[in-house]
Amino acid sequence: MADRSPADDAAGDRLGLDVACLWLPNAPLTLISTAGHHCEVWRSVGRLVRTGASDGIDIVLKRHREPCTLEQARCYGRDYLELRAALGDIVPPARFVVTEVQGEASVVVLARTCVPWFDLARPGNAEEAVPMLARMPRARAQLRHFVDTARAWRDARDARVIDLFGVANLVLDTTHSVRYLDSFGVFFYPDLLHAVAEPDPALVHRIEVSLARLDYLAELCSEVG
Repeated sequence: MADRSPADDAAGDRLGLDVACLWLPNAPLTLISTAGHHCEVWRSVGRLVRTGASDGIDIVLKRHREPCTLEQARCYGRDYLELRAALGDIVPPARFVVTEVQGEASVVVLARTCVPWFDLARPGNAEEAVPMLARMPRARAQLRHFVDTARAWRDARDARVIDLFGVANLVLDTTHSVRYLDSFGVFFYPDLLHAVAEPDPALVHRIEVSLARLDYLAELCSEVG
């Protein structure tokens, strides 16, 4: 995820948007990423005080950048649920909420906070990743499961490519667990490229990079055993 700049800190920690399903005027929200293709990500840490009880809160809120139809939101939610069913706790629990943002139909995601510590899918990190994973049997098993599942999707009749293009989509978090942090548009569908006369070059590039990074992760699994 993208680091905050001094300008971000100077601007304050408020979402500054009207999200119909949330009461946000005084919410302690901190912007933690603007690097996502589909969304920006905010984090809220604090306490929820209710009659006779006080509960800790630590969640992330992902706001879709563009207006989003109900049909599109359902597609996002369907793909997320399939991802979580296959990958288990590698994918943090999340809830998709169809709502209005600034008066326009949209969707937000509320997810359990996982703090990225190491970007696993970046090939340039291989020199550090190999000895690190060699000391982490649980993370190695999680990574093998992720790679095996992603390759099965890639090779299926209705091929899907898991999105590894983004910044820090697949990470080790601060508990040294493998986490896949994307929520919106987690799959690419290569067959759709053949349905149009001129495929979007940017989409083709994102798929190619995702496939190359999946191959890199498979090599990483082989190296660490």
